[in-house]
Amino acid sequence: MDSVDIPVNFNWNRDEDPLSPLPAQIPGEPSPEQVAGAQVLSECLRDGLQGIPGYPTVDEMMRYLHLLDGFGVKYATVGIYPGDKGRLSGIMKDLLRRMKDEVPDVVPSVLSMCTEDSLQWTAECKAIHPALESVVFMGTAPSRRLVQGWDLDFILDRLDTFIRKTVELGVPVIAGTEHTTQTSPEDLRAIVRTQIEAGASTVVLADTIGIIRPLGTYRIVRFVRDELDALGVPDVQLDWHGHRDTGNALGNAMMAVAGGAKRIHVVARGVGERSGNASLEETVLNLAAMQQEAGLPVSWEMPRLLELITYYQDMVGVPTAEHGVLGKRFSHTSSGIHSDAILKAHALAEKAHNEGNPELEAQLVDMARTVYSAIDPAFVGGTQSVTVSPWSGQSTVRLAHLHSGRDPRELSAETIEKALALANQLRRELTPDELEECLAKA
Repeated sequence: MDSVDIPVNFNWNRDEDPLSPLPAQIPGEPSPEQVAGAQVLSECLRDGLQGIPGYPTVDEMMRYLHLLDGFGVKYATVGIYPGDKGRLSGIMKDLLRRMKDEVPDVVPSVLSMCTEDSLQWTAECKAIHPALESVVFMGTAPSRRLVQGWDLDFILDRLDTFIRKTVELGVPVIAGTEHTTQTSPEDLRAIVRTQIEAGASTVVLADTIGIIRPLGTYRIVRFVRDELDALGVPDVQLDWHGHRDTGNALGNAMMAVAGGAKRIHVVARGVGERSGNASLEETVLNLAAMQQEAGLPVSWEMPRLLELITYYQDMVGVPTAEHGVLGKRFSHTSSGIHSDAILKAHALAEKAHNEGNPELEAQLVDMARTVYSAIDPAFVGGTQSVTVSPWSGQSTVRLAHLHSGRDPRELSAETIEKALALANQLRRELTPDELEECLAKA
């Protein structure tokens, strides 16, 4: 093999460029006006499925789409051109057929490569679901160009040709590039202009390998937003598609919105190839909090969130993590200090009740769920849970008794000590059955 000059990908986190100077500072978070209009697009049934052992059934995926619809997600990518007319193509088309009838408010999209076969497949999908949108994309980073044998002119010609042909089918185009965050400002400017002139109605920037950081995200989104405005197309929507490889997906999503992106691509539980995609639950929890703080209506039916992500992880065979956002233990405690504060909040609520102050009582009941938690479990459709462990105290046993629907004042000192002694003897948290056996003998 002849020697090859290995190209250097552009680093938006660090590399200088006169077209897009490194920002001296970036916002701490999006403004209220920006979060008011922010949306999410579910990649759960496309990119998320690239990170699991097997493909779900159409029935399972339809059940999930119903849950997405009820939660308030109205955009979902449900397939990518599979390269042949085999089984996956049939599954995707069956899904589109049922979506049209069963969840008409959810707009489906598919990914289409810049080839005639992929275009034809998109046309077949459009015939099944008239509201279909298509992400027409190519890889654009210098490293991708080298291994694919492409140059920039080839990429621009392909994007122009196949975006135009897709628009002619009556399919709105979300113009995409893989490895956007490794593509230089000069090349990205040429790509965006080609995409817009060919008729794209949305542009999506993809951090395909999860390499960018929040500063770089704000920089690239702001650059493309400015380019779109300069082209006289302020109504063209900007999307952000991020991955979790370096742990920056949530921060990047927030900076994308702050930079001018209107929609974030997400997957429940952050599932996906390698380290996964930007997490649906992390993204909506933060956007919803910002909306609430600004006095704005929340865009999603948040009490349905746990049901949604639990069904998805069961469907794709991904176990719930013990820790992390909305992990198994997100509203669970056996800590003496924590349970003492929660129990005292309940005692204050009871006092307000006895004094005939229902408004204060309700506020204190809410406080009992949040005095040691950033997330009110009731807000996302969950409940608090308490058990006893070697790091518990008397308040923990009393709180556990209260959570079982009983009056903690009924507990004897003997029962409390028995529960604590058992946890210390076993050197672990008590199981629900073990705890109940102790409390039932109060």
